[in-house]
Amino acid sequence: MTTVYATQPREAPSTASFATAPSGTYAVIVAVFCGLLLISNIAATKTITVVNGLPKFVGGGIFTDGGAFLFPLTYIVGDILAEVYGLRQAKRAIWVGFGLGALASLTFLAVGAAPPGPGYENQEAFVAVLGFVPRIVLASLSGYLAGQFLNAYVVVKIKERTKERHLWARLIGSTVVGEFADTALFCFIAFVGVFPTWGGLISYAVAGYIYKVLVEVIMLPVTYAVIRAIKRREPGYAPSSQGGTAVRQMRLVVAVDDYDAAVRFYRDELGLVLEETYEGENGARVMILGAGRATFELSNRPQIDLIDTVEVGRTGVSGKYRVAFEVGDSATVTDRLNVAGAELIAPPVVTPWNSLNARLQGPAEVQLTVFTELGTTKVPAEQS
Repeated sequence: MTTVYATQPREAPSTASFATAPSGTYAVIVAVFCGLLLISNIAATKTITVVNGLPKFVGGGIFTDGGAFLFPLTYIVGDILAEVYGLRQAKRAIWVGFGLGALASLTFLAVGAAPPGPGYENQEAFVAVLGFVPRIVLASLSGYLAGQFLNAYVVVKIKERTKERHLWARLIGSTVVGEFADTALFCFIAFVGVFPTWGGLISYAVAGYIYKVLVEVIMLPVTYAVIRAIKRREPGYAPSSQGGTAVRQMRLVVAVDDYDAAVRFYRDELGLVLEETYEGENGARVMILGAGRATFELSNRPQIDLIDTVEVGRTGVSGKYRVAFEVGDSATVTDRLNVAGAELIAPPVVTPWNSLNARLQGPAEVQLTVFTELGTTKVPAEQS
C-alpha cells in the first residue's frame, strides 16, 4: 500500500490543455473578475432608460441598469479563466466572487442599520442606494452562480471536443447559455410583480440579454488577444496541437542514497517548494519539489566547454548533465549551500551575458549552476 500526501492537488489529465500550475497571472485575473463583479452590483442599483415612448404592450420602452456597463465583462473574464485554467480554477474564482458579493451585501446592511454620526445627512440616500434588499440580493447571487458555472462548464466541454480550435464557439456559446440563465433567474426572482406589466419585464430581460451577448461578440478580437497573451505567459500551459501528446511538465528524477540529507539540502537550504510526497512499501520514499519554470536545454560540446571556461576557468568540468537554478542572489545562495555541504567548484563570476554564475557539486552527485540575471543582454549562448 502506498501513502500519498499531495500539498498541491493536480487536475486529472484531459484531452484539452489547461495551465497545470497557475502563476501570479491567475491571481490578477481573479482580482479583476471580482472587482468587475462588485462594481457592477453597486452600479446595478440604478435603472437606466435606453428607449422611451414605445407601446405599452412592450413595456413602454427599453430599460436596463447600471450594471450593464461592466457586468458583461465578468463573463468575458470568466471565459478567460475557464479557457486557460480549466473548470476547477474557474470555479474557485467564481466562489471567491460569490463570497465577496455576499460580504458586500452584509456590510452595506450593517452600515445602513448603524446610527448616523453627527453631521451626516445622507442616511436615507445611503440606505436607498446600498440598502439590503433580500429579494434583489437573492436574485443577484442566484443568477450569478448559475450563469457563471454554466459559462465555465460550456467553455471546458466545448474545448474538450475542439481542443485549441474554434475558440469563438466556446466564447459565444458559453455566453449565450450562461447569460440566459443569469438574466432569467435574476429578472424572475427580483422583478416578478414589481414591473407593472409582463411586457415591461420581458422587454427589460430581453434587452439586457441581447446586449450582454453582443458585448461578447464585439469584444471577441480583444478576448482572443488577451487569451493568446496569457497562454504564452503561463509556463504550465501546453497546447494540445500534437494530438494530446504535448509535454505539460518536465520533471528531473534523481536517485539519492541519503534521502534525508538530500531533502535538507534541496528543500531547506536551496529553498525548493514542497509539492507532493509519497511513501510506499519497503521504505520507498519520494518528494516532488517545485523549482519554478522548467526548461530543457540542449547544448553541444563546444557550448559546454564555453560555459565551463566562463564559470570555472577550464574545460572538462561538466558531465553529461548539469542542473541550473535561477535565484534572486546567487552569491548569498552559494555561500549558504556551501555551508550546507555542497562542494564549491567555482565562486560567483559575472558572465559575458550579464549574469552572476557559481558552480557547485550538490548531494546525489548533482552538479549545479546557481545564477542571477543582472540585466537583459541579447546573446546566442545559454545564460546558465
